[in-house]
Amino acid sequence: MSKKVLIIGSGIAGISSSLKLKSYGINSLIVDKGNFIGGRISTREAKIGINSGFFFHGAQFFTAKTDIFTEIIHKGIKSKYIKEFGNFSPKRYRGNKTMREFLLNLSKGLEIKQKIKITKIKIINNRIHVLDNKKKEWICYDGVISTLPAPQNYKLLNEFSLLQETLKTGSYHACIALMFTFDQIPVNGKNYYDFYKKPGILSWMAAGSNPYIWTAHTNEEFSDLNYNKDKDILKDEIMPAIERFFFRSKIKFHSLHVWRYAKVESKCLGYQIDPIYPIAIAGDFLEGPNVEAAFISGQKAADLIFNRFQTSL
Repeated sequence: MSKKVLIIGSGIAGISSSLKLKSYGINSLIVDKGNFIGGRISTREAKIGINSGFFFHGAQFFTAKTDIFTEIIHKGIKSKYIKEFGNFSPKRYRGNKTMREFLLNLSKGLEIKQKIKITKIKIINNRIHVLDNKKKEWICYDGVISTLPAPQNYKLLNEFSLLQETLKTGSYHACIALMFTFDQIPVNGKNYYDFYKKPGILSWMAAGSNPYIWTAHTNEEFSDLNYNKDKDILKDEIMPAIERFFFRSKIKFHSLHVWRYAKVESKCLGYQIDPIYPIAIAGDFLEGPNVEAAFISGQKAADLIFNRFQTSL
């Protein structure tokens, strides 16, 4: 089927959408305003003497419940770009050696362009037209899937009121990630701390690609109240909470990252595709706050676009 489809966002939902469309014989273009694929499955490199490595400062792991995502994980383990993380039940997985390795392998053969921001989508002569910050001219597409966080999608899709009705029904928690390092492996001997429902401001802490490199996320309450604060102030508030778990090891602050729309609090309900035009939305905001949910949402969006093309033949 010869169709021109644009996918906005090179995270797991966008990649999933493109893979599903490809299975139907439809090639698509993925564009993203960022420098690298991955979205909130984020990796940041740190070169610290001989102990350089990678922070996993977004999602720390992913799990699998569906057959299709389980199959993807098993393929990744066999090809050694996915590995099991820790000893958890249900099992948890990570990219090997970075989370980006997972998506780079998953997206092989897809057309992806970074550093392109879609600024407007509108209907011209009953066709979908898109404007970006590079070409600055309207480009026509047969279909569009947007995987931006719901509030950003709401602004972009201002001509598609029923999709906006869906997008405004959900909500997010913010996230504050503090990255830190050690000159020597911490004496505690752990690689993950879970503070779920425990006192304090932390949600969890985890080692990255090696035990010298760590990330801590603050909990939902602290993140929602403080994401707008100056980063130096946030650092001074968060570091003492981290240090008490590593009081026998010397910690070096590396950097701090804030996501305004990080973890889905409540899912969006309603149309996933516009009733008239082949414009669909996808992301964890439709299915739930985890990597697999975003993947499944992308698959559903691609199915909706394909079915719309079929009915228009």
